[in-house]
Amino acid sequence: MYKMKIVKLMAALTVAALFCGGCADSTPTVNDAQTGVISDAAQGAEGAAEDVEVSKSVKELYEEIQQKVSLQSPQCMDEEFISNYYGIDVSILEEYVFSMSEDAAQAETIIILKVKDTGDLEGLTDCLQTIVEEKKNEMENYIPEQFAIVEKSEVRSEGNYIWLIISDNADEIADIVESGLL
Repeated sequence: MYKMKIVKLMAALTVAALFCGGCADSTPTVNDAQTGVISDAAQGAEGAAEDVEVSKSVKELYEEIQQKVSLQSPQCMDEEFISNYYGIDVSILEEYVFSMSEDAAQAETIIILKVKDTGDLEGLTDCLQTIVEEKKNEMENYIPEQFAIVEKSEVRSEGNYIWLIISDNADEIADIVESGLL
């Protein structure tokens, strides 16, 4: 029985490592292709109203997170990975960051999505909640401390942004995201 659990764990970790390792650039830095900046409309809006404070872009939020928080081998996933493995249609997004730990034994996940139409938030909430449930199932019997981190996570939204943070530093990351959207 114990050997079977070890075999299942090793298989799951191997599959996760193959998926994560083969689908994205290995550098943890952020560029427009990794963060899925789809439209330049947000940049034009920044210059249009100098007196009005504009929310930070998703890219800027993620860069701030990387500067202020120690992340566990972050790997930004590309459009194909997000679509194929999580069923998220990136054409409904204005921009996004979808970062997961490259280490399959770490549950750390940072997903920040900006939708073009707030009517798409409900479907994305369901997708992100499915990610939480999948992470719980992966970690529950094999890595209890990571399961506890996943169990505390929640999908949140504000305006046309939706995010999921699974991390030891979830509160600090959430503060960065929330303050950047004001």
